Amino acid sequence: MLSLTQVKLNKKFCICGYQNLTDKILRRICDLGLTEGQSVRVKAKSLLKKALLIEVRGYELTIKADIASGIIVK
Repeated sequence: MLSLTQVKLNKKFCICGYQNLTDKILRRICDLGLTEGQSVRVKAKSLLKKALLIEVRGYELTIKADIASGIIVK
């Protein structure tokens, strides 16, 4: 199991859980479509590795790296 910040670019992964996220952030993530069982692809990382550009459910989304580290994929 890897976090979303540890995966390679342009490969599809499936979200299998969350860790170390507050209830407020977890609810916001689920509202954006990052639910368990959903496939996700990391398209780009910022130069300082502080943000990730991901593709989920056919749209692109940018999230902070500290939030992405709490999303577990396989």
